[in-house]
Amino acid sequence: MSAVIPRPQAVAAAPARSPGVWRAAWQRLRHDRVGVVCLGVVGAFALLILCAALGLVASDWQRETGLPYAPPTLLGPDQGEAQQAIALPKGPPVDLRDVDPLAPRYAEWQERAAKFQTAEAVKSATLPFGGDRLGRDVLAKAIKGAQVSIFVGVSAALLATLIGTVLGALGGYAGGRVGDFLEWVYNVFTSIPDILLIFAFAAVFGRGIETVVLILGLAGWTGMYRQVRAEY
Repeated sequence: MSAVIPRPQAVAAAPARSPGVWRAAWQRLRHDRVGVVCLGVVGAFALLILCAALGLVASDWQRETGLPYAPPTLLGPDQGEAQQAIALPKGPPVDLRDVDPLAPRYAEWQERAAKFQTAEAVKSATLPFGGDRLGRDVLAKAIKGAQVSIFVGVSAALLATLIGTVLGALGGYAGGRVGDFLEWVYNVFTSIPDILLIFAFAAVFGRGIETVVLILGLAGWTGMYRQVRAEY
């Protein structure tokens, strides 16, 4: 009589763990050369803005380091005609005591002025990217302008995302009259052109970088509100 030996049951293989969303996105980005180059450009700008915010670069962008309208360094100094100073006519000093009531104090002011020494800073004839009408470095001004522009753009986008997410979630979760009221507010904001809405907020809030961030945030939350509201 033959014995029946049961076959060992096959152990089911564990399913392979799928990569997360961020890991899959990173793997896809690594295989895209254009995307990697763009990421490097964004990283370079972020590093430059961080250095400018810490005062490591472009901290003296308001200083008049060069001559007015100084040419770029690659072009060399300006070879234009030199301007000759007009010689003043010589003659005996004129006594202005009879017509100028402040004339008696000229001697006192000269004594006070002699106590101070004014040192004129040596200004460069050329700058890396040229100078403006006051002799300020154009490159330093561009870096400072990029810092302010990127700060305003990122801050306004975060503020608009926050406002749109909160209002969209509130309108979708509460519904009823709250949802209808938020929909009415949304329709009002979308019915007004963005440029007119920005001008209206600017007339109310005034000037300043913080004001610009607030205005752009209040004028740009409708898109995020619509996306979040559609999830409920």
